[in-house]
Amino acid sequence: TETEQLAALSRIIGTHFEDTALLRGVALPDWESLLQYLTDRAAGAPLLLVLDEFPYLAAAAPALPSIIQAAWDHHWPGTRLKLVLSGSHITAMQRLERSDQPLYGRRTGRLVFPPFTHEYTSDFVPAYTARDQLLTSSMFGGLPGHLALLDPTRGLAANVMRQMLTPAGRLFDEAQHMLDAFLGDADIHYSIIQAIANGERTWSKITSRLGKRSGSISRPMRWLEEMQVVSRMVPITEASPQRSKRTLYRITDPYVAFWHRFVAPLLATGEVSVGAPEQLWHERIAPRLDDYMGAPFEAMCRSWAGRTARFPFRPSRVGAWWDANSRNELAVVAVGVDGDILVGECKWGRVDDADLDKLRARAPLLVADLPSSQPVRRVHYALFSGTDTWSSGVAALIAAGDVLGFSSADLTAR
Repeated sequence: TETEQLAALSRIIGTHFEDTALLRGVALPDWESLLQYLTDRAAGAPLLLVLDEFPYLAAAAPALPSIIQAAWDHHWPGTRLKLVLSGSHITAMQRLERSDQPLYGRRTGRLVFPPFTHEYTSDFVPAYTARDQLLTSSMFGGLPGHLALLDPTRGLAANVMRQMLTPAGRLFDEAQHMLDAFLGDADIHYSIIQAIANGERTWSKITSRLGKRSGSISRPMRWLEEMQVVSRMVPITEASPQRSKRTLYRITDPYVAFWHRFVAPLLATGEVSVGAPEQLWHERIAPRLDDYMGAPFEAMCRSWAGRTARFPFRPSRVGAWWDANSRNELAVVAVGVDGDILVGECKWGRVDDADLDKLRARAPLLVADLPSSQPVRRVHYALFSGTDTWSSGVAALIAAGDVLGFSSADLTAR
């Protein structure tokens, strides 16, 4: 409650300033008094006030943003007090900056902390092979709190069994409850996530799997996008992405995608309470990993393509492409400002001549789909292999420099 929050913060302030009364539980009477106390006690010295998970505090104390606005405008100019508001509820944090909100126009800086990209997995499990590091990224994601759970002395399977396939594991059911703090009723949201995680990427297939009318999932889907749980993807050639008819959806966090793909069914059927973790891993997960890794491997290749300096040109945009019927797809497309484009094929397994042939056949379809204002000067071809294996024909072309070839070691290097 607001009273509890005010009392807790009063004690923290009492500790900082060694105020006996506040330490003994005599709380400041209201938020105005608390902010004025800080202003007076700072006395011109630097003072940093950090309010974490601010949306929850603002929900308990709805007048607080207006009180902060008044202090900001009338009492803090000329002081060295710095206020940091942070929160994991992305939409609520963004709402603070809207024009109809008290704190509109007061922000002097903004920091957004995205998850770690897959290259940083090596810092948590340095002894893993490059391939196992990519697997780890595709199962545990990029949140530091999740990666910190990894035991670097154990293998990947042991870490998955310990954290996700054991009821005492930290990640055993986190994905099952991740939205509970934000929504009173999140059933439809979890159903959408489950559908996408199991391969339903288009709007029509998602609604069909859920047995819902299109309009009934519009708002939940928009909320999931705003919270960056779900990503909306359109072909890189689209001139008006928001109006694209070729939209596909994917789960943003690999841990959430992996959990809903593999762990959720085990919970639903009760297998996880009967089968040993080793049995569940070897019988229910390991045999299906190669099929699962297609989409996350493509996402990691695109992510890496946007940062690498190993392309023959500097990309201005990186994405994917598919035609209207999704019959022809290109997993990686990089576009340069001077007419260079790169098209890439991503195979978690071995790359064969047929993969390169397919890439070359689809490149003209992509070029034809680009706007006329974007002429293509040269097309470069890239092949990504998660097993670092190539057919002899492909290997010869890579060695000759006619085609670019990238391995799991390339993708994990920093």
